Amino acid sequence: MCHYRFFVLFTVLALKSVECMFVYYQNYEFFSTIKLNDYNGYYGNVKILKYSMPNDVLSAIWRLQLVSSESCPSTDVYFYLEHSAYPVISPHNRTFPYYFNGGRLTKTMIKKSIGGSNQNKQDVYLNISSPSAGNWFSAAFTDSQDRKIKPEILKSNCTYFLTSSLNIWQINDTVVLYPNTTTQSREHSDFKIYKFMSTTTGPYLSFNIKLKQSNSSVCTVKSLLKQSAFPDMKNFKNNDDHVICQSNSSKQCSLSTDYPLANSWYYLGITSECNYSVEVALSNNCVESPFFISNKTLSTIMESTFPGLLKQKKDEFCRKLFQPIETFRFIGPTYFSVKYYFNSNHNRSNALLIRNEKKPYFIEFLVDQANNGGTLNFYLVNNLINDPNLYESDFLVNKASLFPSEKNPKNSTHSSKSKTSNLAEIKVMLYACLLFNSMSKYKNCPDGFLLSTQSFTNIFSNFQLNVAYPFMGKWYLAVWKECFNINTNESVTCPTDFVPHALIQISSDQCANDYCGEYGTCYIINSQLNLVSACKCSGGYEGYGCTDGRNAIPARIYLASVLFLTTSNLVFLLPICLAIYRKWYIESLIYFYNMFFSTFYHACDQEFYSFCIFNYDGLQLADFISSYSSFIITVLAMSSFERQWKVFTFFVGLLACISIGLYDRFSYSTFVVFLCIAISFTIFTWIKICISKRKLYPERRQLIRYYLPGFILALTGLLIYSFLQTKSNYWILHSIWHMCMASSIVFFLPKEETQHFGTDLSGENLKGIFIIFLFLKSK
Repeated sequence: MCHYRFFVLFTVLALKSVECMFVYYQNYEFFSTIKLNDYNGYYGNVKILKYSMPNDVLSAIWRLQLVSSESCPSTDVYFYLEHSAYPVISPHNRTFPYYFNGGRLTKTMIKKSIGGSNQNKQDVYLNISSPSAGNWFSAAFTDSQDRKIKPEILKSNCTYFLTSSLNIWQINDTVVLYPNTTTQSREHSDFKIYKFMSTTTGPYLSFNIKLKQSNSSVCTVKSLLKQSAFPDMKNFKNNDDHVICQSNSSKQCSLSTDYPLANSWYYLGITSECNYSVEVALSNNCVESPFFISNKTLSTIMESTFPGLLKQKKDEFCRKLFQPIETFRFIGPTYFSVKYYFNSNHNRSNALLIRNEKKPYFIEFLVDQANNGGTLNFYLVNNLINDPNLYESDFLVNKASLFPSEKNPKNSTHSSKSKTSNLAEIKVMLYACLLFNSMSKYKNCPDGFLLSTQSFTNIFSNFQLNVAYPFMGKWYLAVWKECFNINTNESVTCPTDFVPHALIQISSDQCANDYCGEYGTCYIINSQLNLVSACKCSGGYEGYGCTDGRNAIPARIYLASVLFLTTSNLVFLLPICLAIYRKWYIESLIYFYNMFFSTFYHACDQEFYSFCIFNYDGLQLADFISSYSSFIITVLAMSSFERQWKVFTFFVGLLACISIGLYDRFSYSTFVVFLCIAISFTIFTWIKICISKRKLYPERRQLIRYYLPGFILALTGLLIYSFLQTKSNYWILHSIWHMCMASSIVFFLPKEETQHFGTDLSGENLKGIFIIFLFLKSK
């Protein structure tokens, strides 16, 4: 850990800061040890942790301690990290549903192998420079490629653990800037970080830097601007919001951002060879009139009738105009179910008329814990309609004429009307850019999701976008229109009599728009007190919405698996009929019970073509108990006790099987121990008879012709069940297991009742045997 402290400290000192920066290190957060699960294509197996990042952090270091138990195979451990949102992961490169944006995938991650030939205990570090303040979420899991199905007794008891901690380097001498105030740099200042709190949302925010040259030499200043986090001066040229100025240049040295957000910190990093001053310039609080009337007489009448309506200051006219639209939300009864509506629209239609091509609409909405674990859904339908407010448009001169760059507004307006009179020559495009915590650069949309569609009269066009696990905070949907000549594809002025009518729906829901497709089921997962929805896929389908079918199992294979696993139990008809013929009636009932519930359990235990006569858990318990009972009663039937003692010992074994099934039906080790006790009990009776009669029992002929083939069949079934079954061949090998075990009973079941042992025993001998039996069972 020490070498990482020195690394970050060296980075700070490498800035050649003459003025001492107050940087201090602290262990900020620590999480106790958690057990990691195998991913297996299901987000519910992921462990999610939440970290809190304070302001003014220069560097954050996540320390991960990975530990595996002894003699574990090599396994990959993944650790994804995302700011303000749950990580969207796809370690196997699975596709997303059609309307989902794949660019949302989390890119910050660590992959480390542990176990096997690797060390069982490893320390891993993840360093993030200039992290944004707020919540950070991590997703940790293991990814094992061993998909073999094994009984618990043969599985290696491998567990993998993660202990994580967050350590930060924080700067506490950042200079705060204020509007309309000039901040001077101190003497011999080489590197400094400034911050400014934007209190209102406006068209632009600018930082003007004035150099103070003390001698004839030319000095250079480098400045970098970033929102919500320190600027990374090491990757200076890779940032868009940067500038390099020289003292002998006449060009103004400034950095600006469009549409700054309210209640947000903006950080300015400056590296300079001379003294300088910084001034914050905000957009003027100008008022834009919705009307511009060229006729002076009519303008005078309107001004006297509606005072202030046409008020406009040319010197303070905002070049970058926008129309913000606030929303309110309706939270539904289910998890992550939220719908957004415009505050200005009480009928909840969320309809917009896009009249002005110069001003974008910014629809603002909030995502928080109410819907960050679901999917954000956008749906937009639009068409061209006649502007219903034609009277207003008659008084509206082309907005482009209000901008100083336009010349001869009258000619421009006349030209516009002549061009827009024929819609057949104009293509009206409607654009939308979805941005998180930003409204700048909406037209290029480099940090968001850009959508576009053409508007037609009498024809509805639409587009849809879904975002998995959206970021928590303010989102903005910028909507604007542009017009082009159909033949030349040149930009032209949009028509004033036909405008795009857009119907916008914004909502969130569980999983993939509350739908995991035909091959998945949506679940709500609570991972370390973090609620998230995820699709659990079936049929070999994978991906966020269970739409990736590259490893999908064909329907014919599923149909074959159902038929194999159910009809293979019909082999039990052989031991049932044989037991009835040889008057083993209780045994025949147990074999029928086993066949019946094994058949319907496997018919129910299917992802497709399933058929359940009652609940799955009950069928599973009945199948396990009947299978255990079939083993026990067959072994006891081979013993040489009187019938009454066989029945008694069998019911003792049946009650034990029920207890095992209720306690842990997957505890194969407990069942194997109990079966070994029953086998030992039967062998003990054989040995007793051999000693008393001084000859081999059972006879050699019976051992070779019956017990040996039965033993081979049973051993084959056990080997297949224990070592050869995999997820892909389960339906074949498990069916063979059914047939092997049912066929072995035919050879094991005695021809007739043998009572050599019970009739020769006194009560004291029986008492001694049952004492031995209970002693072995307790072991």
